[in-house]
Amino acid sequence: MFADPPSPNANLSRRQLLGAGGFAALGAWYVRPSVFTDELLLDSTVPDDAWPMAGRTPSRSGYASSSNAPTNEVRAIWQTDVGDPGFYLSVIVRDDTVYTTTRNELVALDAERGTERWRFGKEFIQGGPVAIDGGACYSAGVSLYAVAGGRDNWKFKTTSSFSEILPVGNTIFIPASDGNSDVLAALDAGSGIPRWKTTPGWLPLAYANDVLVGTGGSGSVVVGLDAKTGDKLWELSRVGLPGNVSSPLRFGPVIANGTLFGGSETLYAVDIQDGSVQWSADAAGPWMASDGDAVYRARDGHIVALNASDGSMRWETSANALTVVSGLAVTDDAIYVGVDSGVVALDNETGDELFAFRSDSAGGGGPPAVVGNRVYVGIGETIVALEEA
Repeated sequence: MFADPPSPNANLSRRQLLGAGGFAALGAWYVRPSVFTDELLLDSTVPDDAWPMAGRTPSRSGYASSSNAPTNEVRAIWQTDVGDPGFYLSVIVRDDTVYTTTRNELVALDAERGTERWRFGKEFIQGGPVAIDGGACYSAGVSLYAVAGGRDNWKFKTTSSFSEILPVGNTIFIPASDGNSDVLAALDAGSGIPRWKTTPGWLPLAYANDVLVGTGGSGSVVVGLDAKTGDKLWELSRVGLPGNVSSPLRFGPVIANGTLFGGSETLYAVDIQDGSVQWSADAAGPWMASDGDAVYRARDGHIVALNASDGSMRWETSANALTVVSGLAVTDDAIYVGVDSGVVALDNETGDELFAFRSDSAGGGGPPAVVGNRVYVGIGETIVALEEA
């Protein structure tokens, strides 16, 4: 359903291109990307004062080397009601802004005070948000929106809904459909114009060291792709790999020190350069995080810590406070566990509880985000910012 590409003699600026509707109006699959896009820069570093996507970095490791995040009893610095998320409130932080999504809106809050800055959107939201330079992206309906200051910068329209959004440097990887086939697309983050596309339509899960890790919609297969071109480097098939990525909670693998950790009932450690299995361990659970030395895995009521080098057990803990786990974040001192109506912090060396925070807000809790001396979490229809008491 794409329009004809512009004439080779057409003199279109990027602003004119975006004003024309970008992808849908100009048949972006057929536009030479170098004409309208910045040079591809796959910089996966994240500022210390940011948590710009689920899992914090493109590796999805959930690790922040913060030394001043709370490890004792905490108090709520602010609480802001934002509206019904439909499932749970995600929390993304960048440039002193907290981003989250309700059923139909992208919401931006002042990270320091919790006051609302703006809202954008009317369509049912499928995925995100993720923070990029100057703003945030999310998917709604069949489109990817890039929004800054409450206004859209560009819109990338496909013919089918999607939820997976993986930003790396100045590129955004998404699964897309043009009505005839499913593809994996690499978009320029400044314009929404595709740099490349590849079939089949792999779901982008995580990235590190120029390797994009993806999976097929049916699961039980993981691929490593050259992130600069989309060329397949390797393919691995194991029962339970990469995990239940079709869940609304986006259960997916994580990468640390060049190793992919993933799987449902069995945890596999896979070299991302060649797809070889380094080890496997009996450690069930959907949620994972890794600081490079250990892999932390959680399911409702139970968390284990494994040595990242060989999968041997460090510790395991079970507690009533860990029911309905929704996500993990890890620092050099603690593991922060998103639970029903709150957050529980554990010592990452022993698994002992450091503190537990429960909100009076009704509804389930989402994955925590650790930024500086704060933990941000969505609970029910409320975003909460926590600091040490």
